[in-house]
Amino acid sequence: MPCNDVHRGGNVPDISGRDGSKPTMLIMDNDRMALMALQSILAKALPDFELLPPASEGSKAIQLCTATKRPPAVLLADIAMNDINGPDVVRAIRRENATTAILAITASIVGRHAKEMARAGAQGIMSKNDDVRLQAVAIRQVQAGKTWGDGGDVRFETAVVASARIKAEKDNRLSAREMEVAELWSRGRTMPQIAAELSITETTVRTHLMRAADKLGAGNLKELIGAWIRMNLH
Repeated sequence: MPCNDVHRGGNVPDISGRDGSKPTMLIMDNDRMALMALQSILAKALPDFELLPPASEGSKAIQLCTATKRPPAVLLADIAMNDINGPDVVRAIRRENATTAILAITASIVGRHAKEMARAGAQGIMSKNDDVRLQAVAIRQVQAGKTWGDGGDVRFETAVVASARIKAEKDNRLSAREMEVAELWSRGRTMPQIAAELSITETTVRTHLMRAADKLGAGNLKELIGAWIRMNLH
């Protein structure tokens, strides 16, 4: 059931539409046909939202939610992605973004993934098979600063609370930028190409790659490719 607690952060950008503009929503799904269908259906169900061009890769969602001045107000995050799995995408975003409300979506049984997505920092979870009217309600709930999908021993947190928890956790996970760089590196991009694509310097690219290699236990940047691929197979 949805939760009615609302937590607001301090000096954060207004992405909710209170400045007169429509709140924006990004859909992340690796199934392009399902992505197009969901985009079309929700555009009709939520005319007061602006739907951004969808992301078929987790790395793109990370970039749009952490490296832009105006991140989306809501992210619908599929759990099964081809490049970076959903929970890792959500955690990477939540570590650096305390404003975007993240609602996990799945074609599988919701209960199988609810706890994992709550721990990753999502504000709720819903099924792709839910009635579109219920999906619209869930999206509006999380966009309003509430949570959706609590049940049993699963309790979702607001974006601000989840972000603070994840930032305080001491772990060796890759940052959002390290994930972006490692993904591009694994695809055969060169350092100059990565630097140009992400608008950063080659020195910064190398720094992120070395940090990613260290965190994943890779002895060098060649081994990083294998370590990165193995991580995302789990």
